[in-house]
Amino acid sequence: MVSESLHFHVNDVPPFTAIILFGLQQMLVCISALLVTPYLLSNMLCAGAETVAIRLAILHGPSFAFLPALHTFAELYPCTEETDTNQWKEKMQLISGSLFLAVLIMPIMGVTGVVGKISKHIGPITIVPMLVLLCIGTVPDIQEKVSLHWISIVEILLLIVFVVLLEDLEVPIPGYSFSEKKFIYSRLRIFSQFPYLLGICIAWFLCFMITITNLEPSGSPARTDLNESVFVFDQTPWIQLQYPLQFGFPKFSFQLIIAFTASTVVVMIESVGNYGICAQISQQGSPPSSSINRAFVVEGVGSMLAALMGCGTGVTTYSENIAIMQVTKVTSRITMQCAGVFLILMGVVSKVAAFLAMIPEAIIGGVLAAGMSMVCGVAFANLQNVDLRLSRNLTIVGLSIILGCTIPAHFEKNPLDTGHKTMDDVLGTLLKMRMLVGGLIAFCLDLMARGATRRQRGLEGRMEQSDVTIERDGFAFSRFANQTILKIPSITKLPVMPSERSIRQVEELRSKGRAEVSEKNEKI
Repeated sequence: MVSESLHFHVNDVPPFTAIILFGLQQMLVCISALLVTPYLLSNMLCAGAETVAIRLAILHGPSFAFLPALHTFAELYPCTEETDTNQWKEKMQLISGSLFLAVLIMPIMGVTGVVGKISKHIGPITIVPMLVLLCIGTVPDIQEKVSLHWISIVEILLLIVFVVLLEDLEVPIPGYSFSEKKFIYSRLRIFSQFPYLLGICIAWFLCFMITITNLEPSGSPARTDLNESVFVFDQTPWIQLQYPLQFGFPKFSFQLIIAFTASTVVVMIESVGNYGICAQISQQGSPPSSSINRAFVVEGVGSMLAALMGCGTGVTTYSENIAIMQVTKVTSRITMQCAGVFLILMGVVSKVAAFLAMIPEAIIGGVLAAGMSMVCGVAFANLQNVDLRLSRNLTIVGLSIILGCTIPAHFEKNPLDTGHKTMDDVLGTLLKMRMLVGGLIAFCLDLMARGATRRQRGLEGRMEQSDVTIERDGFAFSRFANQTILKIPSITKLPVMPSERSIRQVEELRSKGRAEVSEKNEKI
C-alpha cells in the first residue's frame, strides 16, 4: 500500500523538538471532531443559557458514527419553545446510561476474541460504503452550521487553499542556533502541517474584527462577544477535573440503547478498517488478531468512560489523523503519545476548553465540512487494493451506498407500522441509520457473492507481517514483556495476547539480530 519510505517509523524516536511539533500537529488535526460533536450534543439537550457550559467537556475522541443515534434522541425529545431547559441533566443521564450499555459489546467482543475472527472477513468493500454514508449523513449538520454566516465559507476556502493549493509550499522560519551562534532559517510546510490551526485562527480573527467594528449586529453567530460564551469563560476555573457520573446517575431508554448499539457495531467495523489502513501506512503489515482484540478492549473501556462522563458518544480512531500520517510520512508511536498528553492537559486546564467553546458556531461548520472531506478521502483510499475491474465489486459498493441512502429515506417519510409499537420503534430506528443499512448490505453481499478471490476483494495482497523487520515491528512486545509472559504460558491462550509460538519467534529474531551486530562489531 505504501511504497515510499517513511521519515520516522513506528519504533523510531525523533528529536525532542520534532516530537513536540508532530504531537501538536496530530492534536490539531482532530480538532474538528473534538469541537463539532459537543456543539451538536449541547444543542440537542435544550439547555438554554447553560448550553455553552456543557461544551466544556470537549477534548475526547467522539465518533461521528454515533450522530444517527443522537438524531434519534433529538426526535424523541425535540427542542421547542415549550421545552423546559432545566431538564437537560435528565436528558444527559438518559444518553449516558443508554450509551454505556450499548458500548459494552466492544470490550466483550475483544476479550472473547470474536472481533479478531470477524475482522478477517471485513474488507474495503464493506468499509468504503460505510464511511461514504457517514459523510453523507453529516451533510444536514454541515448545511445547518454553514448557513449560519458567510464566515463558514471563508473557513472552508482557507482550508482548501492550505491543504490543496499550498501543500508543498515551504515557508522560511527564522531561528537562532546556539551551537553556530547565529540566526538560521528552517523551511517548513506549515500550511500542510497546521491547516486547521491556521484556518481557525484567521477566521476567528476576522470574527473578532467584525465584532469590534460592529459590522455585525448584536447576537450574530459570527460575533465573539456573545454573552453566554463570555460569561462561561469568566466563571470557568483554570483547573477542573472531569469525572464519571458528574451529571447524575444514568437512566435508560430501550429505543436509545438499540440505536446506540447499532452505532457501536458501525464504529467497530469502521475501526477495523482504520486499524488496517494505519498499519499499512506505517508499513507494519496486517494487524494480528490479538492486537485487534486488545484495541477493542481499550476502545470499549474508553467509550464506557465517555458515556459515564456525559460525552454523548463513544470514542473511536480518527481517519483524519491516519490521513495526516500518510501526508507527513511520520508514523512514530511516541508522537501520538505526545498528542495524547497534550489532549489530556487541555482537558484538565478547563480555561482552555472554555476558550475553545467561544469559537463561533459558523466557524465550526467550515471545520466540520473540511474534516468530513478528509474522512471521505480516506474512505476511497481503501479501494486501492480492490480489483475495480470486476463488476461484482463495483456493483456491491454502488448498491450498498444507494440502498444505504434510499431505505432510510423511505422510512423517514413512511414510518414503519406493524401494529406493535416497540417493534416499530426498534426496527424503525435501525432502518433509518444509513451506515448500518449500507454496511450490512455490503458485508453480506461481499461475504456471499462469488466471482472474486480474497485478493481481488482487497483482503489480501497488502504488506504482510512477515515482511517487517523485527526492529520496526510495532506489534511486537518488548523483550521484558515477552520474557514475563513466557513465565506464565497460560496467559498466551487469552485472545488479547499473542501466541506462545509467535512470542518465541520474536525473541529468536531479536537474539539473531543481536548476534549479527556483535559479529559485525568484532570484525570492525
